[in-house]
Amino acid sequence: MATREKIEKLGTGRIRRSQEERSATSRAGLLDSAIRLMRERGIAATSMSEIAADANLTRGAIQHHFSSREELILAAVRELDDRLSQAFESYSVPDGVRGIDRVAALFDQVTALTVSPDAIAVYDLLSASRGDPALKDRTLELQRPLTQQFREFWRRNLDGHIPAPLIETSLEITLMMSEGAAMAQLLSQTSAAIDKTMADTRIMLLEFVRVRL
Repeated sequence: MATREKIEKLGTGRIRRSQEERSATSRAGLLDSAIRLMRERGIAATSMSEIAADANLTRGAIQHHFSSREELILAAVRELDDRLSQAFESYSVPDGVRGIDRVAALFDQVTALTVSPDAIAVYDLLSASRGDPALKDRTLELQRPLTQQFREFWRRNLDGHIPAPLIETSLEITLMMSEGAAMAQLLSQTSAAIDKTMADTRIMLLEFVRVRL
């Protein structure tokens, strides 16, 4: 009897895990579809039904995971923030790179993240949410930890390599460049124009740091 109960419990546990895995897979697929479609078309032009169909799921499935359009948008922002957060955490400037070369390497990594599809999608969702005050406040609240992580990422990689005041000033310049470049892409600026502006900003930043070292 005891053995039968153990087998039944084991079977129940496997079923539960299988259901949880399927649910997690469905949710991840919905988020991937939502992010891609919203990035391609914009929030206003993307319906919940289209997202469900793109993920090969029913409208009922999307409502099971996300009770409203706003909840889906916030979940998409969280997912994108998590991806960018992992990118910050996984990168460190090599120990052998020092001084101005270290600032350059760090700036180049930020530039790569700035023009990544995930970063553009985040700014697109933030921009689109501004028409809804409640949604805007919630999305901005979600962004604060990522902005703080960016600051920690910059400081961690430059601490002890250049003077502290230069770390802070170069951080603010790079952060504003990143935000501005992302918004420029949403405003349909050409890639060539954005690339040139970021390249010019890089030159000016490195010269600014160089003359103060």
